Amino acid sequence: MTEGEFQEFLITVGYRYNTKAKSAFNTFEGFRTIVEFNEKENRYTFFLAAGVKDIAALQNRLKQFASKNKEFNISAVYRDKRIRINVKMTIDSDIDREHLKEVTRFISSIQKSELIYPICRICSRNRKTGLYVVGRELVPMCDNCLTRKRRQYERRRDKFEKKKQNMPGGIAGAVFGAAAGAWVYILLYQFFSGFGVTSALIAFLCFAGFVVAGRRATRKSAVICMIIAVFAFAAAEYMALVASMAVLIEREGGGIAVSEAIFATNMSFKDQNYLMSILIESGIGIGVMIVVGIAYFLKRKYTRPLKISKNIL
Repeated sequence: MTEGEFQEFLITVGYRYNTKAKSAFNTFEGFRTIVEFNEKENRYTFFLAAGVKDIAALQNRLKQFASKNKEFNISAVYRDKRIRINVKMTIDSDIDREHLKEVTRFISSIQKSELIYPICRICSRNRKTGLYVVGRELVPMCDNCLTRKRRQYERRRDKFEKKKQNMPGGIAGAVFGAAAGAWVYILLYQFFSGFGVTSALIAFLCFAGFVVAGRRATRKSAVICMIIAVFAFAAAEYMALVASMAVLIEREGGGIAVSEAIFATNMSFKDQNYLMSILIESGIGIGVMIVVGIAYFLKRKYTRPLKISKNIL
């Protein structure tokens, strides 16, 4: 079932659709049932925030439902003050419609059974709730929790927006961090090569240096840090090879001869097998740094304050 078909179908069974959250929702006597369209995991997920009067009876009902509908039901559980039911997504829209109808009927029967009562998703208290889009998630909240969440959002938003970026300081911090990471990389390389994995230290310290000295991270700073980290890694990789060669020469009784180590290292690059191993190691190192960069970007994205919509009911 496509997202458009999902939206059109749920309207016919009394649900409304929110495009931003990619979820449908239904209200019944204070209950807020939410259905997510999760195309990545090939499933539809029903959520119902609820307190329980008889936990054993509710779990028995959920177990019976899951057992009876094994062909489409992945799981039906009550956890963290929510009923959660996962439904398999198939390639046949008509089959999906029948499965979703079955779940909506079951949810309705549970709501009417007096086994559960509606609660606020935040404080878990039996209070009148509205339904709000927090970031990209539908959340049933009472007025008290809404007020508190909005105050938190405003404080974090003001703190985030008033923080000015110091680009020159950030670049200096990134260079310092990358250099520190490069020296650690060279030192560790003398004990084990790590196949370039320890390059993560260069990227991490580079990004950390920018944040500490630059005060605020942006997409532009992420690109700058990645460029600095790659150059620092390339230099560290070469210096680590030279240092390793110098140690080898010293062990052979040649004394400490940096110029000889540099010459021997450069000559080693003419060996195709040796050069290929270094290129693979370098590729792994750059790949690891990209992963660190992605983690940095995701942290920046998910630590931004989440906007709270008006009540969509």
